Amino acid sequence: MKKPYRKMPIIDLGEYELRTIKKRDSKDMFEYGKDPMVTKFLNWGPFISEVEAKNSIKHIFFPRIREGLPIGYAIIDKKKSKMIGTIDFHSKIKGENAAEIGYVINKDYWNQGIMSQALKHMVKIGFEHLNYDFIKVKHLKHNIASQIVIERVGFRFVKTEPYVLEKPKEIIKDQLLIYELYKEDYYGNKQS
Repeated sequence: MKKPYRKMPIIDLGEYELRTIKKRDSKDMFEYGKDPMVTKFLNWGPFISEVEAKNSIKHIFFPRIREGLPIGYAIIDKKKSKMIGTIDFHSKIKGENAAEIGYVINKDYWNQGIMSQALKHMVKIGFEHLNYDFIKVKHLKHNIASQIVIERVGFRFVKTEPYVLEKPKEIIKDQLLIYELYKEDYYGNKQS
């Protein structure tokens, strides 16, 4: 039986590309993962040492293959041959042919439209390569930048849930906004 998540295509985004995360990306992952502003709304970080980034790749990203998910994409600045972020299907939706996307990008690359472009391509991969029925994405209410990216790509708001994010030095009480995009809407929008 064909397992498309084992062989993910490289996606050309012009100055950037999406390619499967590799062990050697840990140095670049540590660079943005140690930044408290970058990791503020994430359930991990900030990293204290590069070992944490290495462990993240080894114990979080690589094992996804065993769960029937792709490892995840590194977002690469082609000119610098540098990983500037990740975008990935990090978990399956229980009992459904669907997955949830998560993403993060180095602060030096914020507000340049890179993540919107990457998310748009992830949606395409999710429906056309992995054949999901729907894709889910979430963000904390105060993470407005993430909300803009999600809405720009065409996800529909579904619901809000209370959420408590426990970080090493703070506890963030916020609302979690949940969005979905269905295959039929994706293909319907492609034709219009």
